[in-house]
Amino acid sequence: MLGTFLKKISNSIKYSLMVIKKLLLLFTVLFTVTVSQSQTKEKDAFAEMDKKYEEKMQQMEQEYARNRERMQKEYEMRIKRMNDEFEKYLKKAFKEVAQKDEVIKTTEVPKPIDQPVYQPSKTIVSAKDLAPVSDPIIPKMAVEDAPAYSIAPIVMPVDGMDKYKQSFAIDFFGSKASLYVDSRMKSLSLNSVKGDSFAKYWDDFSKVYYQIYLESLLAYAAKTNLNDWGIYQLIDQSSKQLYGSSNNQEMWKWAMLNQAGYQVKIGYSGSMVCVMLPFMQEVYGKPYYHIGGYNYYLLDDKLGKKSVYTYEDNFGGASKKIDLDLPFALNFEDEDNFVVRKTFLPKEKDPLVLKMNKTTMAFLASYPQTDNTVYLNAAMSVSVKNALYEYVKPRIVGMSESEAVTYFLNYLHHSFEYKTDRDQFGKEKMFFPDEIFYYPFSDCEDRTVLFTRMVNDLLGIDVVALTYFSHMAAAVSFTSSVEGYSFIVGGQNYTICDPTYIDAPIGSVMPDYKDYTPIAIKINNNNKMSNVWQLIARNIEKDNEGKIFIADRKIAENGKYIVSGWFTDEVEIGDKRYRAANNSRDLWFATYDNTGAMEWFLPVGCTGYGFTQAFNVGKNGNVYALVNYTGAISVNSRQLCNSDHAAHLILGISGRGQTILGENVDYQVPEGKKLAFYGKFKPDGTKVDLLSFPTDKVRFDSQITVDSQNDVVVRGIVGEIEGLTKEVPINLSMASYSTEAELEEYMDDFKKQQYNKHIVPLFAAVKVLSKNGGSISGLHVRDLIRKNNPEFPKENPEVYEGLLRMQFVVNEGGVVKIETYQKKKVSLFSMSISNNSNLQIVKSSNDTYTLNFLNGVQVGKAFIWYDLNFLELNRNGAMLFDYDDDHTRKTVGIDKIVN
Repeated sequence: MLGTFLKKISNSIKYSLMVIKKLLLLFTVLFTVTVSQSQTKEKDAFAEMDKKYEEKMQQMEQEYARNRERMQKEYEMRIKRMNDEFEKYLKKAFKEVAQKDEVIKTTEVPKPIDQPVYQPSKTIVSAKDLAPVSDPIIPKMAVEDAPAYSIAPIVMPVDGMDKYKQSFAIDFFGSKASLYVDSRMKSLSLNSVKGDSFAKYWDDFSKVYYQIYLESLLAYAAKTNLNDWGIYQLIDQSSKQLYGSSNNQEMWKWAMLNQAGYQVKIGYSGSMVCVMLPFMQEVYGKPYYHIGGYNYYLLDDKLGKKSVYTYEDNFGGASKKIDLDLPFALNFEDEDNFVVRKTFLPKEKDPLVLKMNKTTMAFLASYPQTDNTVYLNAAMSVSVKNALYEYVKPRIVGMSESEAVTYFLNYLHHSFEYKTDRDQFGKEKMFFPDEIFYYPFSDCEDRTVLFTRMVNDLLGIDVVALTYFSHMAAAVSFTSSVEGYSFIVGGQNYTICDPTYIDAPIGSVMPDYKDYTPIAIKINNNNKMSNVWQLIARNIEKDNEGKIFIADRKIAENGKYIVSGWFTDEVEIGDKRYRAANNSRDLWFATYDNTGAMEWFLPVGCTGYGFTQAFNVGKNGNVYALVNYTGAISVNSRQLCNSDHAAHLILGISGRGQTILGENVDYQVPEGKKLAFYGKFKPDGTKVDLLSFPTDKVRFDSQITVDSQNDVVVRGIVGEIEGLTKEVPINLSMASYSTEAELEEYMDDFKKQQYNKHIVPLFAAVKVLSKNGGSISGLHVRDLIRKNNPEFPKENPEVYEGLLRMQFVVNEGGVVKIETYQKKKVSLFSMSISNNSNLQIVKSSNDTYTLNFLNGVQVGKAFIWYDLNFLELNRNGAMLFDYDDDHTRKTVGIDKIVN
């Protein structure tokens, strides 16, 4: 019985185990099928996403192709219409105009022959004993005619253009300028000197590809930081290279300058032809003709005092006058084209050796005499500025403002020999900052130019120039009380500082000028070091660290300080709190008076991503911005625009903080394509013109200018900023994705294309970051370096450590945010990178990436640091650093840094 029972139990257990086994097998099969189905569905889902993505890209390509063809035809028709209308106009427009006598730069009496020496008074005079000059005469500082960029210089890639492209080189003041021209240009000729012949020449000129020359011209000017005067000189020298006949040289200059957007005129007297130039500033010592309300100057007085036959209206594609301002540092780097000059600083036995570029000096010497403001606001050249400031800055560290200014005065009093312009040059010649080191002698104007530049750049103190009837000095707005002769300019107190009055302390006036009221000339004090800007920045960032950022700043002609930027999370400004919309970043604009007190703060809500791509201010403190965005933009709870893809908003805000312009530019382009647009608006927001340009070769930056009538001119580029429209690829969502794998894939590709071995990892990293959501951590960098170049950490420990300390980098809607380890600054390639710094990536070409730094990154060494504007990376390893307000540029090979 027991055996039978046990047997039954055993059989029951076996059966149960068999059932369990079968159930487990069934569960396994079911699970496997389920997982398989799940994986299949997941793969199907990704495949479906890929398919939809591809379809979307194809639709965009097709739509872009249709729009491109339409826009191309519109552009060509517009240019042809303007050329045809101008040709017809020329046939009947020439009339006689009388020549005006040249204006001589005023000097009421000759300057002192000998440099005055300070004789201290036996009686100590305090500031209270000196009668300050009240209400000094202040000249109107409004720009006479600011440039409103024409549409003509935008270079269109015309089919068949390369067939006629021919290289040629000119000698540009001792440097070789390599340019290109349509080979058919050389056959252009003026048949006879009369209106019909001028019209015929214009017609012939407009039918050849002048764009070839303009493209190379603008590229060379951008590389060297040449201004309008530099562009004129390039065209002038090119005309002499291309033509032997004087008349043909003048005709070619006239046509090319007009197509470049300048309102130059052609005129003739007898059989002689001449170009007449309009300038934004006054030009002295040159005869001119008054035409249509403006002065047109003859630079070469070969006509003598004769009337000319010319026309009044301007070519429709030209809207600029030649601006003689030199705001950017000239960038000529030919090592074989330098000359050495020496200068002695106070209490130094050994001189400071300056390498001065001969091309720069010859170019400056070519200038016509013009307004004092041109020289006072001019930038120094790269080599002089770097050497001088790196030498001086450590020597004034720890000094008070008055001690540092005294140091500068001592330098100007004793390191330069005095001689008037008449004695040295036989004519009046005011120096640019560089020239005082180049020539053996200098006078009061020249020393004031250098003194004001050094005070503003190195100390950040506001400064003005003072002109008397035969003398020039300066006055400084010290932050604390200083004894001496003072003036009230624009509500601020300025104390005289005379760089020509030997051994005179701060506050001293030459005896001959004590009874005269000088004219105060304002100088561009838009330096981030200035006291007002420092106060504004502190007030904005107080208790908002890491949440609010300053991007743009300007001083309006009415003296208002205008700032813009963006903020995240919640910030407190004054007694109000502002929260960013949709947990993204919001833009903001604000205006402050000249004491640093806020007048208004205006947040601009962005539900997606937004940033200011261009910024400027109008004459009365109006603010204009070109905003690149996705999502919706709102001001004061009123929606201005909305787009599910990258678009542009041209935004105008009045001096009282009210919206006056809100033009939405909603063009969509596929990946890798670019589209340019040009718009012009009245100050009240009325649209005058809006035109788009389908081109993959855009030769200008997004920019806003305000002309003499306060009209607003906007130029922008769609598809320029990497990461605003491009999403992370489909495979980034898959579990198999890794940043290391993607980086290595890019690196392998760049190696095959024979990129510089040191630039390869940088290009790969930038390519990863160019996507919206792309990110890289310091660990990824470490692993890649160890794998691909194990000796790098030993050979370049500082660079290696710097790369590791950039703990996390992410691209959110076109702005790359950098977080550093423990929020400490990182040193890398002569750069100082702060925590929460931001940049944008622009792919200029397949061979070049440009990193636009929005904030938080500086370049320099020791005591001298400048804000880095952008870093251009080239496949051959060349790294172009553009820094400071004057866009000083320096090219360094990455091999030199790494090796």
